[in-house]
Amino acid sequence: MKNAYRIFITVSLMIVLSHPTFSQDTTTAAPPLVKGGIYDRPYIFRPSSRIAIGGYAETMIRSEYEQGVHENISFEARRFNIFIFSSISPYIKLTSELEFEHGTEEIKLETALIDIQFYEELNLRGGILLSPLGKFNLAHDSPRNEFTDRPLVSTRIIPATLSEAGFGLYGSFYPHPEHRLTYETYLVNGLNDDIVLGGDGTAIPDGRPKAFEEDNNGSPAFVGRLAWMPEFGLEFGISLHTGVYNTFKKEGLVIDEKRSLTIMALDGEYQIGDFAFVGEYARARIGIPPSLGGLFAEAQHGFYGQALYTLLHGVLPMFPQSRLAIGVRYDYIDLDTAINGDDTHRLTVGANLRLVPDTVIKLDYQHNWMFDRLQNKTRAAVIQFGVATYF
Repeated sequence: MKNAYRIFITVSLMIVLSHPTFSQDTTTAAPPLVKGGIYDRPYIFRPSSRIAIGGYAETMIRSEYEQGVHENISFEARRFNIFIFSSISPYIKLTSELEFEHGTEEIKLETALIDIQFYEELNLRGGILLSPLGKFNLAHDSPRNEFTDRPLVSTRIIPATLSEAGFGLYGSFYPHPEHRLTYETYLVNGLNDDIVLGGDGTAIPDGRPKAFEEDNNGSPAFVGRLAWMPEFGLEFGISLHTGVYNTFKKEGLVIDEKRSLTIMALDGEYQIGDFAFVGEYARARIGIPPSLGGLFAEAQHGFYGQALYTLLHGVLPMFPQSRLAIGVRYDYIDLDTAINGDDTHRLTVGANLRLVPDTVIKLDYQHNWMFDRLQNKTRAAVIQFGVATYF
């Protein structure tokens, strides 16, 4: 897509030209590009050789109620993910993640990328990468999250986890000694026709690439994120994903009009003392075939806001780093902004006991108010208890 190329080239040139004198030492310990992201995991910092292997596991028990009726109770080994990292040279890194979800119901390669690090300000990345669309998609590991379920906006509108094959640039600048600016900008294959062909209604998660095969339309999409950290504990981010999603030509023949998907996201994070606040908003515009107008959504949006307070530190003598925290999160998604309906509200309250920084025990209760396209309301509740840990 011409617009995607223009955005990618323009951003890249601005990055290069705006900082003519680069630092020449990339071996110094720079902070990770994304807090909680792929280079901010514990296994990387304890390698026994040039290769480091780690991962995380999550297991839980879940009890569901709908309209006051107890539906079921079940145990689940929700995730078992394996990381492999290799420092091929001081300036060349390889990192990958293999994910086993719901036991072995779903097995997929989440990341497999090569980073060539020229300067802190300018680096090349290629492979299967996590799209920088919102902070949560970049930092979603279960041991990092304070609640058991992922936010609705980050799974139903931003289809986390969204991994795509592509190439691009990333880096960070310091416009002021206490201000850090980071960026990621990539050309990727993008999402596919299953956004509207995968089921009933518009469903962005159905368009995620499943096998990282070649682009379905030969027209790369653009994805990028710019984040600003003006002081310790504070971060703001803005993201964009845009491109043609449908198959509009086959064997060189045009068979359909181009239809685009654009998702814009804003995210923020702030920590002060024992309080931590996190939030994210996303809005999507989807080009719909004329025959589906009025039936399928052309715009969706949603957000979540979360607050956590640490009550006690060193709560268990055998775990000096342990902490007990309580939190609340509010989720809202509207899957069709053109009508009064097709939306969900969720309130989650919970507590967690973090035994060590890498291991957490979670207990939470969530209440859902779900409205269909005719505004019929369904209420549901979930109680969850789980454990997640890095290894």
